[in-house]
Amino acid sequence: MKNKIIIAFVIAGFVVAFTITSYQFGYFERAENLVYDVKAKFYRSQKVPPKNIKIVLIDDASIAALENVAGRWPWPRAIYSDLLDFLTTYGGAKAVLFDILFTERYDEVNDQALVDATQSSQNVVHSMVIKHEQPDKEKKYNIQLSRPMPEDFQRKYALRNVLGSMTLPPSEQNNDYSLPIAGLRTASRGVAVVEFPPDLDGVLRRTRPLREYQNAYYPVLGLTPFIDDTTKIIIGENAIQINDRILPIDASGNYLINMYDIERAEPISAGGIFASLQKIRQGDVEDLIVNPEEFKDSIVFVGVSAIGGADLKATPLSTRTPGVIMHVSLASNYLLNDFLMPPDRRLTILSVLAGVFLTTGFVFFSKRFLMRASFPLAILAAYGAYSLVAFQSNMIVEAVPFVFATVTSGFLSFGYLTFTEAVEKRRVSQLFTQYVSKDVLHEVLHNYKEYQKAASGTKVELTVLFSDIRGFTTISETTPPEKIVEMLNIHFTIMADIILRHNGTIDKYIGDAIMAFWGAPVRMADHAEQAVLAGKEMIEALEQVNAALRERGLDMEVKIGVGINTGVATIGEIGSEKKKNYTIVGDTVNLASRLESITKEYKSPLIYSEYTHEQIKDKIAGRLLGNVKVKGREKPVDIYTMN
Repeated sequence: MKNKIIIAFVIAGFVVAFTITSYQFGYFERAENLVYDVKAKFYRSQKVPPKNIKIVLIDDASIAALENVAGRWPWPRAIYSDLLDFLTTYGGAKAVLFDILFTERYDEVNDQALVDATQSSQNVVHSMVIKHEQPDKEKKYNIQLSRPMPEDFQRKYALRNVLGSMTLPPSEQNNDYSLPIAGLRTASRGVAVVEFPPDLDGVLRRTRPLREYQNAYYPVLGLTPFIDDTTKIIIGENAIQINDRILPIDASGNYLINMYDIERAEPISAGGIFASLQKIRQGDVEDLIVNPEEFKDSIVFVGVSAIGGADLKATPLSTRTPGVIMHVSLASNYLLNDFLMPPDRRLTILSVLAGVFLTTGFVFFSKRFLMRASFPLAILAAYGAYSLVAFQSNMIVEAVPFVFATVTSGFLSFGYLTFTEAVEKRRVSQLFTQYVSKDVLHEVLHNYKEYQKAASGTKVELTVLFSDIRGFTTISETTPPEKIVEMLNIHFTIMADIILRHNGTIDKYIGDAIMAFWGAPVRMADHAEQAVLAGKEMIEALEQVNAALRERGLDMEVKIGVGINTGVATIGEIGSEKKKNYTIVGDTVNLASRLESITKEYKSPLIYSEYTHEQIKDKIAGRLLGNVKVKGREKPVDIYTMN
């Protein structure tokens, strides 16, 4: 038991150390992301943004519809001025946010049209990029990193009331940016970051809500409608507070976006808007494809879903999601206070400890195989259910480290026990196969642990049989040794088969004698009856033995005496450190041997004691031979034989 406890602790300790180390180095991140995606599809596919958030998509149908007017994609900037006219002048949108970069000049006329429309609307937010760029060590490109942000831009658009700061490693500190064209920088109500870094598997799941550049902070697009010069922002270790909203962040400063399904959000095609605008300008306001009143007091996000727009991203809900939906989801999270709590690393580590030690403990020390096999599955199912329920309540519970640790500890524990049990079974099989029948051996191996304990020594009631060849000394003096061996092999083979057929255990061969017993290692209620029946059959089988000897040309006749006694004896592996035998010792054994020695004196080949007779008298008729006092016993014993 002590060794078993030590092995269990070694396995548990190894699995815990390996799992936590792997977790700290992020080796479970990819798998955990996949689990998160499954949860998101299960719970978030039915979620839609609030009604005051609208999505306008430039889809393939829009590009096809405007090809004769705007030409091929990308469109001239003047087209967007018409879009703004519809959304703000006719629609009365509260804010329009472009998830489209206008960082390069198109032409002066078109650029100015968009600038004028932006200036006129007074509620437009345009996009920029702030990112970390690797230095060009080979000087192939003329890229100047860590340029200062234009002072007028920083003065107008950098967040003003920020308390606290984000500490990022050098490899993640931003050193490059792309800003809207010059006119838009002054005409916009706001400029926000739209770049979303993907996770290791290329899927967009999270963002840093605030982007730092040279000690100034800028918001991402989804938060811009809720921030102005009076907004107080507090950057904490685990959260960012914006107004009365608290956005949970992880150790890297990332916010895990709680996704919404874009299809159920019923995005509006830009093509329908342009067709409706054309009818309105012609004085026809009936049967519009898109009614501008839909946008009244709404926050409108404009993005691209056309294949040529190169803005289809992999997200937890789809492999082809328009990038704008990430900003829409973030804005919806803010409006609905629908934030996901990042995983608590302490809870993850505690779950690993609990899963490993509980699993290892149950597998090693539960006596029932069903409990050992079902417990790991039960706690995996329970933890999985807890993880799903927690996600439904907007809390992320990491599942992969727990599953890995529990499965690994269960696998190693079962593997160790299977290996050791196989070794122990082989040992028990080797111990008993030379003594017992196949049926008895099967029973022993089926309950090998019980019999393994019995091998260390125990007291049990059983029946002992001794059989000895009469006159063997005379035979051995007049017969060549090789003939003696041949005779003994024939005799023992036939006698052993009889003993095993009656489920007896052959203890040993002692010269010309056989010692056997019934009632161990497998307990049996009729051990006395089986022993007496076996003894009777052994005597009857002498005709077969002698016939076999005659066939071999051996001129001899074998006769035997059989003594049987029933009582309590000590059974176990007995011997020296180098050689042990599974045998029995005690007065019960000695009396059986004495009874065999007096069979010749009483002219009866089979004698059994009063203790054996007491157990078989209702089943086997016996005849009292007398009352004898054998050597080593003070009290006389009644002896019997079969009628």
